[in-house]
Amino acid sequence: MRFVCLTLGLLCLAAGANAQNSYQSNKVMDALKEQNIRSGRVASPSLTAFRLADHSDLQLDGLVNESVWNEIPTATQFTQRSPNDGATATQRTEGRILYTNSHIYVGIKAFDSAPDSIVAPLFRRDGTEMSDWVTVGFDSYNDKRTAFIFAVNPRGVQRDFMIINDTNEDDTWDAVWEAKAQITDYGWSVEMKIPLSQLRFNSKADEQTWGINFQRSIARTGEELFWKPTSQNASGIVSNFGDLKGIKQLSEPRRLEIMPYVSADFTRVPDQTTLDPYYQRNDFSGRVGADVKYGITSDLTLSATINPDFGQVEADPAVINLTANENFYSERRPFFLEGRDIFQFGETKTFIRYNSPTPFYSRRIGRSPQGSPNRAGVDSEYSTMPDLTTIATAAKLSGKTKNGWSIGLMDAYTLQENAEFTLQNGNDGSLAVEPATNYLVGRAKKDFNNGNTYLGGFATAVNRSLDGRYFEDFLHSSAYVGGLDYEHQFADQNWVASGAFSMSSVHGSSEAIARTQQSPVRYFNRIDSDVLTVDPAKTSLQGFSTEMSIKKQGGDDNWLAALTYSQTSPGYEINDLGFQTRADLKWAGGVLVYREIDPKYVRYYEFFAGYDSGWNYDGDQIRNSVLNGGYISFNNQWSFNYNFGYNFKQYYDRLSRGGPVLERPKDWNLIANINTDRSKDISFNVGGNLRREVAGEFDNAVWLNVRYRPTSNIQLSFGPEYRNQVDIDQYITAVEDVNATHTYGSRYVFSDIEQHTVSANLRLNWTFSPTMSLQTYIRPFVSTGDFSRFKEVAEPYTYHYDVYGEDLGTISEQNGNYTVDPDGGGSSSPFTFSDPDFNFRSLQGNAVFRWEYMPGSTLYFVWQQQREDYSRIGAFDLGDQLNDIFDAKPTNIFLIKLSYWFGS
Repeated sequence: MRFVCLTLGLLCLAAGANAQNSYQSNKVMDALKEQNIRSGRVASPSLTAFRLADHSDLQLDGLVNESVWNEIPTATQFTQRSPNDGATATQRTEGRILYTNSHIYVGIKAFDSAPDSIVAPLFRRDGTEMSDWVTVGFDSYNDKRTAFIFAVNPRGVQRDFMIINDTNEDDTWDAVWEAKAQITDYGWSVEMKIPLSQLRFNSKADEQTWGINFQRSIARTGEELFWKPTSQNASGIVSNFGDLKGIKQLSEPRRLEIMPYVSADFTRVPDQTTLDPYYQRNDFSGRVGADVKYGITSDLTLSATINPDFGQVEADPAVINLTANENFYSERRPFFLEGRDIFQFGETKTFIRYNSPTPFYSRRIGRSPQGSPNRAGVDSEYSTMPDLTTIATAAKLSGKTKNGWSIGLMDAYTLQENAEFTLQNGNDGSLAVEPATNYLVGRAKKDFNNGNTYLGGFATAVNRSLDGRYFEDFLHSSAYVGGLDYEHQFADQNWVASGAFSMSSVHGSSEAIARTQQSPVRYFNRIDSDVLTVDPAKTSLQGFSTEMSIKKQGGDDNWLAALTYSQTSPGYEINDLGFQTRADLKWAGGVLVYREIDPKYVRYYEFFAGYDSGWNYDGDQIRNSVLNGGYISFNNQWSFNYNFGYNFKQYYDRLSRGGPVLERPKDWNLIANINTDRSKDISFNVGGNLRREVAGEFDNAVWLNVRYRPTSNIQLSFGPEYRNQVDIDQYITAVEDVNATHTYGSRYVFSDIEQHTVSANLRLNWTFSPTMSLQTYIRPFVSTGDFSRFKEVAEPYTYHYDVYGEDLGTISEQNGNYTVDPDGGGSSSPFTFSDPDFNFRSLQGNAVFRWEYMPGSTLYFVWQQQREDYSRIGAFDLGDQLNDIFDAKPTNIFLIKLSYWFGS
C-alpha cells in the first residue's frame, strides 16, 4: 500500500441549468471535477482538530461511538485515485481528529455497502498482506516534505512509516502508539491514540497548522480513496496534503525512551570426532544491552544502542558467487534500518542508472573479521574465529528543524576481535583478526522554495587502530568521503533537476594502497590500459563520482522522461563504509515513458523505451544497450509486466581480471511476470527469464510464488525458482608465459560452465492477535556448476578463444587437478589448476515468535537451523541433491530475548 497524496477541493460551477438539463450538467460537473483534480487545479481542504480534556472518558475500543466524535468537524468527500482517477468514492469515509496535551486521537469510520466482503486478514505489524486499510498522515513540521504515517486494517493490524523528501517512504520507522478496530454492521471503524512524543513539531507556536491527509484502501475493488485527492499525474505527496488547524498551546512532550533488553542463546553444532581443542558441540551465551531515544529539542532526536543484539533478525540467503566482486546484502538490523533514508546520498531522481556507488552501506559496521591466522602468516593446525565484529555502541542524531534543515549524524565503534589458534607443536596463541574501528556518517540538507528545492552535504569517516600489525598490508588506516547534492522541482513539481558530487580519499601503507589499485573495482594493473598504472609507492588514493539527472515526473499529459549522466573516476574508493563494484566509468542514459491512467479497456498501462551507453577512461565502450518494457493493470486486479533489453557491440574490461579487454557478444534478454488479484484467498505470480547470445550463451529461468490464506490469521506462501544457464567465458586463472605475446605475456584461462540452480521460499505466518505472531521460513537451495572446454584468450578485443586439446596444446585430468601443456611440448611450461566443478546444497530454517506484551515492549523466541554441504561434482540430479540436503548435519540456534519500553 502506498500513501500517495495530492490535491482536493470541489469545483464550484455557476448554477442556472434548467431541470431538464440537470442530469447532463451533473455529468459535465463530474467530468470537469476529475479533469481539475488530475491537473491539480483544486483548492486545499481544511480540517479543525478539537481539544479533549486530558481526563476525558474516551475509551479506545475502535467503535468511534462516544458523543464527542459526533460534535467535531469531519473529513468527508473522499476521491478516487484508482481505479477511476478523480472520480467520487464509491464508499463513504469519515475522519475526525481530537487532541490532548499528550496525545492525538484519530477516529475513522469506513462505511461499506457489503460488510461481508471486507478484506480483513490478521497478520504481524508492518506486514504487507493485501487488506483493507485506513490511513492518516501528519506533516507536523508543515514543511511540505516530511510526514508521519499511521495505518490500521479492520483487524487492528498497525503499520507506520515516514515520508521523506515529499515522496520517499521509509518503512523502517517504528512509533509506539495504540489502535483498535471493529467490524460493524455499517462497515468498520478505527480509533488511534498517538503520543505527541512520537511526532516532531514546533511547540513554541501558540496555534499550529499541520499538513494532513486521510487515505482508504478497498482491497476487493482496488479502490484507493483520499480526502485530499491524489491524481496519478501528480508528482508530490506531502506537498499536497490538506490543512489541520485548531491545535493550540501544546507543551513540549517529554521525549525520553529507554528499552533495555536481556537475551540468552544456545547453539548446538553437529556431533563430530575431532582433536580440535576449540570444538564445543553445545554453547551457551547471554547478552545485556539497551536502546535509548532522547529528544534533545523538539526537532532533534538522539538514538543510541549499547551492546546491541540482533539475534531475531533473519539470516542472509545462501548464494553462489563466481564473480570477482562481493555480494550485496540488504540491511536487516533494526537500529541501522530506522531512519536510514536521511543518510541516503548520491542517487538522483531518475528512471535509469548504471553501476552507481552507494556511499553509505551500513552492513560494513559489524562485518565479518577481515584478518585470520593464515593471513598473518601463522601456520596454525586449529583455530577459532568470531563470526562478526562486536558493535560496542552506536548513536545517531537526526531530525528536521523548523527552518528547513534536515540533519543526520551517526557514529559507531566496533571492538577489536581476536582469534585463538593452536600450532602443530601444541602451543596456543591469540591473534587480532579485526582492528578496533570507528565509523562516522554525517548528512545535512536545507530546504528552500517551499520545499521544492534543497541543497545538501554528506560525509563519512572510517578510522582503524592498525598499530603496525599485519592489518597494514591490506586495510586502510583511514577512509573519507565528502559530497554535495541538490534537487530542484519546477513547473508545478512536474519536472525535477537533481545532482550529486562526492570525493573520496583513502590512506594506508603502500602495500594496502597497491592492493586497492589492483582491486576488481578498478584494475589499475590492466595490462592493455593506456591510462591506468599501479604506483607501488602511493600511500593514499583519491577520486570523485558524480551523477546528474533531469526528469519529467508528472503532469496532466501522458508522457514522462528522464536523462541521466554519471561519472566515477578510477581512484574513487568507498568500500570501507560504502558499496561499490566499479570505478573508471563515464555513462549516460535516457528513458521515455508513455502511460494511460484511465484507458478504455484496462485499469492502467505504461510502456517505456530507453538507451544507455558507457565508456571507461581508456575510451572502451563497455555499455551500448537499448531497453523496453511495460506494465498493464487489468480491471480484475491482475497485472502483467515485461522488460526487454538488447546489447549491441560492447566490451568487457573486467572479465579477464586485469587482463586484456574482451568483446561482449551481442545478446538479448526478456523478463516477464503475471500477477493475480492478491485480495483473494489464493493468489500467485509466475514469471520467467530468457537470454540468448550470438556466441551460444543462454539463460532460462522460471519462478512461481503462490499465496494461500486458509483463514484470516494464517498466511502460507511457496515460491520455487529454477534457473539453467550456460556461459562460455567463466574466468579460471591467469598464468605468466613469455610465449603468450598475443595476450601481453600471460595466458588468460577460461571455460564453459553450465549451472543449474533450484531454490524455494516457504513461509507460514500464524498471527494470534495484532500483537502476537509466529513467523516461519524455510529455504532450500541447490546449485551445481559443470565446467568444460577449458581455453585461453586467442585475441584481445574479440570473444575468440583457443580450446585446449582442440585448438592448441593438451589437457589432462588426474585426482581432481587439470594439467595444461599450452604448446604441446614446446618451450612453454605446463601449468595446473584444480577441478572447479561444484555442488552446493543448503537448507535454512527460521521461526520467530513475537509478542508485544505492552506497547513498545517485546518478547522473542527464535529458532534457526542451517544445513549445508559442498562437493566437487558438477552433475545435476535434483532428486538426489534435495535428499542430500537432509543428510547434512544441522546447526541449531535457540534464542530468547526480552525487552521493556520505558517512555511516554
